[in-house]
Amino acid sequence: MTESTLINHIKTYLTLSEEELAEIILFFDCHSYSKKETLLLAGRRCYKLFFVTKGCLQLYFIDSLGNQKTSQFAIENWWLTDFLAFQNQKQSNFYIETVEDSQILTISFSKYQELLDKFPKMEKYFRIIYETAYGAALMRLKYINSFSKEEIFFRFRDNFPDFVQRVPQYLLASFLGLTPEYLSEIKRKQLS
Repeated sequence: MTESTLINHIKTYLTLSEEELAEIILFFDCHSYSKKETLLLAGRRCYKLFFVTKGCLQLYFIDSLGNQKTSQFAIENWWLTDFLAFQNQKQSNFYIETVEDSQILTISFSKYQELLDKFPKMEKYFRIIYETAYGAALMRLKYINSFSKEEIFFRFRDNFPDFVQRVPQYLLASFLGLTPEYLSEIKRKQLS
């Protein structure tokens, strides 16, 4: 059951009664999406927060040359949105798209505010989630600025083998700041 995935995730960080959890889950809507479906368009107001129960999402932007640049991925038990646009209820500069067939729980901004008002303990849960996401973003910046292109790939592969197996090579290359051709070359060198 999709909702149980989120309930179990919340239980990892908080102690709540079964009654509270049953009420909390009512704030979320469950959706099934096919591969390559767009959940958020750049230029549109970002009013939803997404929790992946099955599948994979990517957050990306289009650069000035028209190239797609992946900023973030989310797999099972990960949250994703344009957090700044969501928090400020502004237009997003990003797109969110499914990488695989996906099961997603969503919560609108208004329901999110209502949830936090009714269950203040959820503030702690989301604080932990956001701190973790921010820490991961800082580590990515460190990798990009500290290591060679090859080292970036090998460290990512060693730390996140699921992504390397699941995410198409061109998206992985975009996320790591590489070209798909260079990523292929790195993989070929490794095999020889």
